[in-house]
Amino acid sequence: MGRWSMAHPARSPAAGERGFSLVETVAALGILSLAAVPLMQVATGAVQNTARLESRLLARTTAENVLARAMSDPDPVEIGVSAGTETQMGRDYAWELNVLPTGRDALVRMEVYVHEAGGQQVLARLMTLKTLPSQPLVDE
Repeated sequence: MGRWSMAHPARSPAAGERGFSLVETVAALGILSLAAVPLMQVATGAVQNTARLESRLLARTTAENVLARAMSDPDPVEIGVSAGTETQMGRDYAWELNVLPTGRDALVRMEVYVHEAGGQQVLARLMTLKTLPSQPLVDE
C-alpha cells in the first residue's frame, strides 16, 4: 500500500455518527406536519371562540346599558317597542326594547334584545320588571 493510504486512511463513519438519510428526514417531516395540522385547527378554534365570546360580552354590556337607562329614566315608560344602536369597542350593536304590561297596574316587564348591527342572531337578551310611579292625587 502506498504511503498516502497508510497516512490518511479513508474514514468510514462509526455507527453512532452516521446521521439521518434523506428518506428518514422526509418521513420525520411528514409525521411532524401531520401533528401540526390538528394543533393549528385547535388554535384557530380557540381564536374564533374568543371572538364570539367577546361579541356576546359586548352585546350583554349593551343590553345592561339599555335597561339601566330605561330603569333610571324619570319619565314613565310607555308600553311598546323602541330600538336603537350603540357602539361598544368600535362595534355597532342594534337593540330592541319591548315594554309589556304584566296585568298589574304599577308594574311593566321590559325585555331587551341585542344583535350585531346588520345581523339577525340575538347575542344578548335581558328582562326586568319596573314599577311605575304612582299617580299623583288630584284635588278637586
